Amino acid sequence: MSDLQPVNPGKELWDFANALSRSTIIPKAFQNQPANCFVALDMANRLGASPMEIMQNVYVVHGTPGFSAKYAIGMANKSGVFKGPICFEQQGTGDKLSVTAYAIVRETGQRVEFTCDMAMAKAEKWTSNPKYRTMPHLMLRYRASTLLIRTSCPEVLLGMHTADELEDVRYAKAVPVQEDNPIAQLNAQLEPDEPESPSEDQPPSPDPEREAPPPAQDEIPF
Repeated sequence: MSDLQPVNPGKELWDFANALSRSTIIPKAFQNQPANCFVALDMANRLGASPMEIMQNVYVVHGTPGFSAKYAIGMANKSGVFKGPICFEQQGTGDKLSVTAYAIVRETGQRVEFTCDMAMAKAEKWTSNPKYRTMPHLMLRYRASTLLIRTSCPEVLLGMHTADELEDVRYAKAVPVQEDNPIAQLNAQLEPDEPESPSEDQPPSPDPEREAPPPAQDEIPF
């Protein structure tokens, strides 16, 4: 009989998580939290990313983990699905502002795109988020690019939502789902089963470019 013992990947990952949790240069939510580190390591393995990448770019909004939109764009750009990075076309101003995220599929040469505008943002009630008043062009870029990724290369996100999507949905009021409206269907999927009460303590927003919204948001990665 061989003296070699079968490798236990789960135990090795847990030992790695324990060691990593002792670091003082990882985000504070992971320090001395081996369980959090374990989840981050497992996600990093599945995505082919570094553990630090995941720790710095995953946030929990009302109990649901999500990537930052910037990280989702970065993952799509380096995935090899597109020939070149995701680009943007912006038209109009104010209530007529629209942003189109587009890219060229490497294998087919086809241009794929998704457009979000202020009319859509108002219809879906994303504009309850005050950032649609202070930096609407950036918010529309985030939503257009995320929806482009979700419709053209969903394997990049592996079913994960972005923190920006989750945040916008939490701002939006409940609206009836229309069967022919894919955006409303997405919003309905992200709505919690029971409304959550706002917290008096408002932690900082996960994205440094964005201020903390009125609803409670757990800014710590899981």
